This record gives sequence, C-alpha cells and structure tokens, in this order.
Amino acid sequence: MDNFIFKVYYLSFAIVLAQTVAGGVLAVAAKNLIHCFLGMVVALIGVAGLYYHLGSPFIALMQVMIYVGAVCVAIAFGLSLTRKAGEEGLKPLSPMAVVPVVLPAGMLAATLKGLSHLEKTGMPRKLDESIIGWQLLGNYLFPFEIISVLLTLAVIGALSVALIRRREKNGNI
Repeated sequence: MDNFIFKVYYLSFAIVLAQTVAGGVLAVAAKNLIHCFLGMVVALIGVAGLYYHLGSPFIALMQVMIYVGAVCVAIAFGLSLTRKAGEEGLKPLSPMAVVPVVLPAGMLAATLKGLSHLEKTGMPRKLDESIIGWQLLGNYLFPFEIISVLLTLAVIGALSVALIRRREKNGNI
C-alpha cells in the first residue's frame, strides 16, 4: 500500500509539473495576448500545486491569492483597458529569441546534474508555517497593509489614466 501512495504522489507531481511547463510554454509562445495571459495563469496555478506537493500548503495558498488573484486580475484589467480591437500582441521572432530558451535549459541541466548524486528520501515532510503567519500578523502587519494600500492605489490610478485616455480619444472631454 505504501508503494502505491508513492506512485500516486509521483504521478500527481508529474501532472502538476507538466501543467506548469505547458502554461509557461503557452505564455511565451502564443501569438494572441489573451492566450499568453491564460498560459501565465495556468503556469502560476501549477507553481502553487508544486508548492503544495513539496509540503507547503500556506505558500501554495499565498501563490494563488497574490499572483493568480491579485497580479493576474491587475494584468487582466490592463489588457482589457489598453487593447485595441484586432490587435495581436507578438512580433515575429528574431534570432535572439533562442536565448530565453537555451539559458534556462542550461541552468536546469546544471541543477539536475548537481542533484543527480543525491538519493531519494520519499515524500517531503510538512513544514511548520505558523511562524510565517505570526510574523505577518505581528511584526510585519503594518508594511503588509501599506503594500496592499499601495497596490490598490496603483490599480485605481491605472484605471483612471486609462479612462481619461479613452475619453480623450473619443472626444468626450
């Protein structure tokens, strides 16, 4: 039974890893800007799944709340307010487009080579994340709240600038 649990764990980890890689590839390879955005969302949700599988559900939840919930919503607002009808986001690829593919592939190969001599230890153990929570709600509460207010003001400012530009363009000043 224990062997079966390990197999299910490794299979589910491989599925989440494939989701993350597929979302990342879609985010950088799609011609349509909306498809790039959706690929980024899929990749970020996959990263949250990887955090969960590695024994850190708190970090996985923060990944979903901050990156998928806040950053992606802000990007969606930006896309909806700035895109023109029929506009496609990407230009034709140049020879320098190989660098963002080759560089991370080399880094991954070096990391895997360095880790290849380590033995497998099984499933990761659960981390005690209560320290992070106490620090966020204790010592770092004020900076945390200041950052949330700053992000809210940035979104409001971006919306107002986009609406002013849209009115100027339509002649409704």
